[in-house]
Amino acid sequence: MTFGEKIRTLRLQNGYSQEQLAAMTGVTKRTVRNWETGGKYPRSQALYEKLAAALSCSEEYLRGEQELFLTKAAEEFGTRGQRQAQAFLDSTRAMFAGGDLSPEDIDMIGRHFMEMFWEAKENARKYTPRKYRNDDADDAESAADKEQGTV
Repeated sequence: MTFGEKIRTLRLQNGYSQEQLAAMTGVTKRTVRNWETGGKYPRSQALYEKLAAALSCSEEYLRGEQELFLTKAAEEFGTRGQRQAQAFLDSTRAMFAGGDLSPEDIDMIGRHFMEMFWEAKENARKYTPRKYRNDDADDAESAADKEQGTV
């Protein structure tokens, strides 16, 4: 069951309209509709917590590995990072369509690909010019430079 199907099913079981669920979680009706039908996901951990509370379920039920991966990408790299992560998942999934791998093997490979994605993002961050980095990355690098005596 997809994230959107879970949200819709739980919302209907609880007797909520999209507007009511939106009000309970502090988002717009359009956002709820996008979750249910547009393949969109909440952008933050806090929103998953609000949804779980509103729908009387656990966060773990709402999240699969894919949703956790996409949320983390959005939190760390914004909307662009989330789109890149989704494209990465889609291309990975397409690679194995119609193959002879067991579901367990596909899951294992998927987890490894997700780890490679994070590693690549971290490496890319290292080589991003300072003027494009956020302040936290600059502070961490400055501290590391001072420790090594390169400043």
